[in-house]
Amino acid sequence: MNAFLVDDEPLARDRLRSLLEHSSEFIRIMGESGTASEAIELINTHKPEVVFLDIQMPGLDGFDVVSLLEKPRPYIVFVTAYDQYAIKAFDVHALDYLTKPVRLERLQQCLNRLKDISDLKQEQAGALEKALKDQQEKPLHVITAKKGRGIHVLNLDDILYIEATEKLLYAHTPDNKYRVDGTLDHLEKRLQDGRFVRSHRSFLVNVKHVTELIPWFSGTYELKLSNNAPVPVSRRRVKEVKTQLGA
Repeated sequence: MNAFLVDDEPLARDRLRSLLEHSSEFIRIMGESGTASEAIELINTHKPEVVFLDIQMPGLDGFDVVSLLEKPRPYIVFVTAYDQYAIKAFDVHALDYLTKPVRLERLQQCLNRLKDISDLKQEQAGALEKALKDQQEKPLHVITAKKGRGIHVLNLDDILYIEATEKLLYAHTPDNKYRVDGTLDHLEKRLQDGRFVRSHRSFLVNVKHVTELIPWFSGTYELKLSNNAPVPVSRRRVKEVKTQLGA
């Protein structure tokens, strides 16, 4: 977890840095500042995950710093010689409030909380990534497509074939063609339930709508569909197409 230190007293920053470096491996100090104005600029630029922040400083104080940080703000741990600001600190949603001189035992409690938060965020990110991956790999039952300004939900049974042009995908039905997002490779992976077959690098064909497999030339074939549309079958795809058609 990337951390930033803010204190106008160099000795206080040195001591806190030393405590952090010797008590935690997961905290990485990415920067520090002795003035509030500089700290605001650096924190907003570099986006640390936690800021250890003094309260009483010349000019702007620690609460002013918090109010001027861009959202989403980092976790704030106030580090001060005064205990009278504790209630105000938690009013601004500070994660913790440490009083100087900071005791190692008390700092460790704070770091344990940060570690728990970090672990939970990683678990949540991992769970979200897995859920998105599972959803992306889940077999399709319908395809969302575009025509003009409208969004259309196409039943797979109504699609004759899907064609990849130079930059776009189109799903062809007996009456229309619709633009589809994604790539043909991705759609092929999600349509591996026997209903569609990849006849060519640019075509996915609905097996249900194939009426004839016609030998063409140089080992290639052509599929004729229920609307009489011809779809090419490349030589390297002939065996797979025949197998899926039961030919």
